[in-house]
Amino acid sequence: MKRLSYIGFRILVFIISLMPFSILFLFSDFLRFILQKVFRYRLDVINKNIAFCFPEKNKFERLKIANDFYKQFIDVTLESIKGLTYDPEKLVQRYRLNNPEILDEDFANDQSVIILSQHYNNWEWGSICFGLQNKHHIVGVVKKISNNYIDSYIAQKRSQNNVSVVYADNTARYIKYHKPTKPEGLVMIADQYPYSKRHQIKTSFFGKEVSFHAGVSAIAKMSNYPIYSIDIHRIKRGYYQLKYVKLADANNNLSTEKITTMYASHLEELIIQCPYSWLWSHKRFKDQVSY
Repeated sequence: MKRLSYIGFRILVFIISLMPFSILFLFSDFLRFILQKVFRYRLDVINKNIAFCFPEKNKFERLKIANDFYKQFIDVTLESIKGLTYDPEKLVQRYRLNNPEILDEDFANDQSVIILSQHYNNWEWGSICFGLQNKHHIVGVVKKISNNYIDSYIAQKRSQNNVSVVYADNTARYIKYHKPTKPEGLVMIADQYPYSKRHQIKTSFFGKEVSFHAGVSAIAKMSNYPIYSIDIHRIKRGYYQLKYVKLADANNNLSTEKITTMYASHLEELIIQCPYSWLWSHKRFKDQVSY
């Protein structure tokens, strides 16, 4: 069954690779209608998450966020698949890092860094071409895909162009024992819901106490690296601009709770700036929301 799923996935990747972006986005509009209006894909989860974060908005404002999210979500899904076969040098023109020089001093000092990302806009293209725009070697912390064939294929695609990957379960060991030959940027996404109470930190998020996964903050504290956010802003369909924002210096002595609070506050600012760009379709507030 896994091999058949892999073959089906590779066929899908091939078909999408043949589509120019103009056709890809027409296909996206069609899929958006099917998923939202026919299958109502995770509609209840999306609506409850939006209401949880924006209780002050009326139903029409929340509906607009949900509608815009579906458009963005399908676009990003198809873009991510197309990115697996797209020329990384060309993809850089669509996924431009505006201020790579902010890490120059760290690189000159042989200083590795922590780069925190979010499920905001197209985070997947970073694994394809982010390394081409950085002096630091980029190491992406990823979750292992249950299908080993698909996991191996995507890991191979991600491990190119000055980028490599490490599985989330191995990150602490990687930080402790790995001796890089050049400074690295360890990229982690920290807005997943914690998979157990042992791995959670509660912090304020949209005026409520919300559980965040503790692992990312623990790794950031263990490393004592400077901490940056990489903010991904959508310019138009298929085009993004990225910006580094420094959150903390090296050897900052911040607690894991403080790092989590700092991350959550910055994420909240991004969501307020462009609400539909966040991934609303996951169950993020299980302690507070009845899905």
